[in-house]
Amino acid sequence: MNLNVSLSEKPMISLPGKAQWVKVNTRYDDYEGKRKYTITLKYENKEDEAKMKAICDRLLAEAKVNPKFEGKKWSADATTGYKEGENGALLFTFKTNAFYIDKKTGEEKQKFIKVGDSHTKRMLGNNVAIGDGSIVRAMFSPGAYWSSTRANGINLYLNMLAVDKLVEFKPKADFSAFGFEIEDEENPMDAFDASDEEIPI
Repeated sequence: MNLNVSLSEKPMISLPGKAQWVKVNTRYDDYEGKRKYTITLKYENKEDEAKMKAICDRLLAEAKVNPKFEGKKWSADATTGYKEGENGALLFTFKTNAFYIDKKTGEEKQKFIKVGDSHTKRMLGNNVAIGDGSIVRAMFSPGAYWSSTRANGINLYLNMLAVDKLVEFKPKADFSAFGFEIEDEENPMDAFDASDEEIPI
């Protein structure tokens, strides 16, 4: 029996963190047919890390006493929204489905996460790939799930992103077969702004 419960009436916003393993809009995870956008945030400031951990721990505690989960036993290692990485640093992961079914046509379509640049106050185009090292804030909706005594916990569902410092991901073509590597690859389209829309606040 699968139970899913929203834990907040309004979306929440994370503290700004350093992005890792970003797959949003231009890329997505494809695991066992489940295509998802994901972004992980790491906090070098330990106070910020502790604040984010406290938020996630509180959400899990609230889920465990939610009446909709009455009588359910929770795993000792329930999903918390974060995991411990190298050197003990906590990594917070936000995710959402990358595709949806259009109710009118029945077609499967890719959805796009709105991404705003906090400096230019403009939207970033869907073709802009956020790279590792970018400083990002995530708007997310926390949700709790219970599938079994072993599979339960909380997820941080990604809604929007605000980029405070953009490090753009630009994959390089592999020319090693020719005996050399491209040191600086330029794209003539980089000079064009993909969007003039203002950020919806």
